[in-house]
Amino acid sequence: MDTRPDGSGDESTPDAPEPTDTAGTPESPEASETAEAAGSGDRYVPYLPPRQPETAPAPRPRLQRGWWIAIGALVVVTLTVFVLWPLLSPAQNGPSGETIEPGPTVSRNAEPGLDGIVAREVPPAQVVPGDCLTDFESVGEPSTVVECNRDHEAQLVGRKLWPTGRAFPEDMQAAAERFCAMIELDSAANAQVIVEISHPTQGTWDEGDRRVDCLAVAHDGTLNDSLVAEPVLEDWTDHVDG
Repeated sequence: MDTRPDGSGDESTPDAPEPTDTAGTPESPEASETAEAAGSGDRYVPYLPPRQPETAPAPRPRLQRGWWIAIGALVVVTLTVFVLWPLLSPAQNGPSGETIEPGPTVSRNAEPGLDGIVAREVPPAQVVPGDCLTDFESVGEPSTVVECNRDHEAQLVGRKLWPTGRAFPEDMQAAAERFCAMIELDSAANAQVIVEISHPTQGTWDEGDRRVDCLAVAHDGTLNDSLVAEPVLEDWTDHVDG
């Protein structure tokens, strides 16, 4: 506006501000761009620095090799304990001289039918001297007891029970062979017979095993009669050495 005292005079452009000396102040590129934008009438957009990338989550620590070795060793030890515990536990192994129960007694048919079967799945400890056996696999496996006039593969011809209080004989195998060799067998018309012997070892002796069995087994053909007039049984279970 006019600033003369009388107020007269035409309207004129307001007084321009005095120029400021900016010669000594450098102008930044950002400021120059801003000024150009403002002078050209464009909408002013403030300068924003580039957006920094978000920090990635820290990687999860990996188990070192030593940890895997420790875990593997623990698994091996655990499996070993489960496998060996039944063999080493005192609850499973009876003291020396104690007779281990053979399990439930298998019932016998006092009057066998036409098949001649007396009992099935009879464990070796429950086979009686003189029994004739079919379904026979080995001296340590269950078998079927039949009448001896029926076809069969084996017969228990002799048994010896050693004293429960005696220490394990060092010559057990030789003593078992001598016992079985003294049993006289009748000839078999339709088979080649071999006597197989079952006797205690040091390990089974410590568990209470005192039984020596002599089984006449047909290795060629089958048997259809008893091989002994009277089976041999020596029971020294309660014998006490002097």
